[in-house]
Amino acid sequence: MKIKRRTLFFIILLLIIGILAFRVLTQPNQSGKVDVTLPQVQQQERIVPVEVAKVKQGEIKSFLTVSGLVEPAKTVRVNAKIMGEVKEVLVSEGDQVEKGDLLLRLDDEQIRLQVAQAKAAFDSAQATLEKLKAGARPQEIKQAEAALQQAKISRDSAEENYLRIKKLFAEGAVSEQQHDQAKVQYEIAEAQYQAASERYELIKEGPSQEDIKAVEAQVRQAQSALEIVQSQLSNTLIRAPISGRVTGINVKIGEMVSTAVPLLSILDVSELYVKAGISEKDIAAVHIGQEAEVLIDAFPDLKFQGEVATKGVTVDPVSKRMEIKIKIISPPVEIPPGVFARANIVVAKNPEALIVPITAITRKSNGLFVFVLKGEIAEKRAVTTGITQGDEVEIVHGLQKDEEVVIMGSLTLEDGDRVKVINRGKEEVIN
Repeated sequence: MKIKRRTLFFIILLLIIGILAFRVLTQPNQSGKVDVTLPQVQQQERIVPVEVAKVKQGEIKSFLTVSGLVEPAKTVRVNAKIMGEVKEVLVSEGDQVEKGDLLLRLDDEQIRLQVAQAKAAFDSAQATLEKLKAGARPQEIKQAEAALQQAKISRDSAEENYLRIKKLFAEGAVSEQQHDQAKVQYEIAEAQYQAASERYELIKEGPSQEDIKAVEAQVRQAQSALEIVQSQLSNTLIRAPISGRVTGINVKIGEMVSTAVPLLSILDVSELYVKAGISEKDIAAVHIGQEAEVLIDAFPDLKFQGEVATKGVTVDPVSKRMEIKIKIISPPVEIPPGVFARANIVVAKNPEALIVPITAITRKSNGLFVFVLKGEIAEKRAVTTGITQGDEVEIVHGLQKDEEVVIMGSLTLEDGDRVKVINRGKEEVIN
């Protein structure tokens, strides 16, 4: 009930206010006429404050930014070629070494003994071959001849005795045992004579080609065995396969090492690269030899010159990216491999482009436009853009050098509007 009364009160109050207002407006003026027209608002000309900049000519570049890690030209993990005990470590972490420098030494005592034995066996085989090729000496020939004569005498005596016993056995004068014994002695003497005769002929004629080849094979076998153990001895000295910096030493004196575990690594830091990946859509834009600007977080105040050195031939099926490497050219400081880096690859550039700030571009549904200053009037003009670099853009068509374009305040501008330049004398200069 109270709410209805309050509502009624406000309605009556509004009616009273309306009646009073009507009387004031319909009150006669000095001429006696009732003026029912409202006061007119005086129209003023619209002037839009803007900032402008001149169209300048210069170089503009388009970049493709990639990121990755800095890596050396080559990384080699050094392994032992034989198992052994580390006798000496001759390098420290970070040392610069040249190819062939001695890095570690393994214990070689047992291998040296094996080398000595193999050398003795080779020398013996070599001496035998040389003796065989030289043939028998005169003294050896005389000894063989004397042995042959002695064997002949023994054979003739045994033969004579056998013939005699054989005759007596036929007459029944001797037993069968005596007969058989005489026969055996004769046969033995005959065999000894034949052997002495053959030996004498061999010594006189010299060695056969088959004999020489057989001994030559023995010499080669002994030489091969010697070379194997000499190689094993050489493998106790572990040398640098490349020039570079030593890193990752993981052995100590007295430890046993195998061929499976790397002893240390050598980094060839004579050349450094940023290893990165590019997406499929950027493959056609990247080519070997393109210049690049390399930025490294570890050196925030420096910019390094680079160029695309390698480009992969396949796209990784998982990441859908192709590997590229950007060479860092003549860095003024020592860059440690493994640091993070970004590279801006120049994929397009125009050394004589017409350039305006990107804020000068107005995008409409029917294209891109700029407002060009003609005296105090803003003229809307269609443009075609090209390369964009940072906060600047190339104008391919639509502008001329040194024309002034609106760079701030264009959101409310219409073609033909009068403007007031608020940065006159401070126009942005594009170098």
